[in-house]
Amino acid sequence: MIKEFIEHTLENLSDAGLLRALRKFVPDGSLLRGTIDGRRVVNFSSNSYLGLDNHPALKKAAIAALEKWPVGAGASRLITGTGPWVRELEEKISVWKKREAALYFGSGYAANVGIIAALADRNTDLFLDKYDHASIVDGAVLSRANLYRYRHADASDLERLLKQSKAPRRLVVTDTIFSMDGDIAPLEEIVALCKKHDALLIVDEAHAGGVYGKSGAGMMEEQGLVGAAFLDMGTFSKGLSVLGGYVAGDRAVIDYLVNHARSFIFTTATPPMVCAAASAAIDVVMSNEGARLRERLQRHITVLRTVVPTVTTPIVPIILGNIPATTMRYEMLLEKGILALPVRPPTVPEGTSRLRISLSAGHTEEEILLLCHAIVS
Repeated sequence: MIKEFIEHTLENLSDAGLLRALRKFVPDGSLLRGTIDGRRVVNFSSNSYLGLDNHPALKKAAIAALEKWPVGAGASRLITGTGPWVRELEEKISVWKKREAALYFGSGYAANVGIIAALADRNTDLFLDKYDHASIVDGAVLSRANLYRYRHADASDLERLLKQSKAPRRLVVTDTIFSMDGDIAPLEEIVALCKKHDALLIVDEAHAGGVYGKSGAGMMEEQGLVGAAFLDMGTFSKGLSVLGGYVAGDRAVIDYLVNHARSFIFTTATPPMVCAAASAAIDVVMSNEGARLRERLQRHITVLRTVVPTVTTPIVPIILGNIPATTMRYEMLLEKGILALPVRPPTVPEGTSRLRISLSAGHTEEEILLLCHAIVS
């Protein structure tokens, strides 16, 4: 029965144009260029917003750690202890985020699932933006909290729900930049509402880390809201081009998560070379070079805005609506050497299938102009 169910499900997905397949992509040094299924392309699907994926400082740090330390970690940190490579990284995160302490997870997904499930329970009302990342939603479901979804980026709808809450604890979780639409949450309003209604706020800076703020710490820094959230969460896999997730906040909260976040407790620790590369990425992001890369990325956004006026961040959705039109546009761009992968339901709502374009400081000016021409032609 299970085999028949699987085969039937795959047939239905294929008929609906929703069957996913793993494509063969071979980078040409950087993730921003390479071949997909043998065809040379400029990659506008990578989340390497600053183009650090081939940065010599990150590679040097990883190689040095590989030569000095073991290849792997052996077990979870509560079993084998915490190595100096991750202690250094967590200290650097806390300085970067201007918080008392930080905790590193193996991925951003693991961080969100672990944090939310550890902090919320049946006595918690949990409020999520409708477009929050899947990892936030999954963490909410695992927590067994009372879950409420407010309209996307709608602070007034959030307040309506907060006013109705009678729970002993209230927790609001929002992305700062939304992964599929590239728009920005109304953070000042959300911070004010959480104070007004005695709710704790967790912000997910996954797509803002490295890209916004004077030191690249994210959108909360960009908007002058450092320390305004209960916890700051983020990733190293996007703007910082490595791997892993983190959470930063008060020391007591971090100590609590060490004892209650199951995705931290029951996961083998991350290899030293990955932690070393992540640590080096923070150094680059906080440096003058990081500031120059952010300025370059903003110039690319300005250029693309001439053909897509709604662009505000490096994430640019070209919404085409139905699946066949989206697939056809993807193939057309591919013919022109542009890789902009299609995004379809259930990743996005029905009727909003799109191409999701990601800009990077690592793209050349010529490549941005090529993209602009391909979009309008």
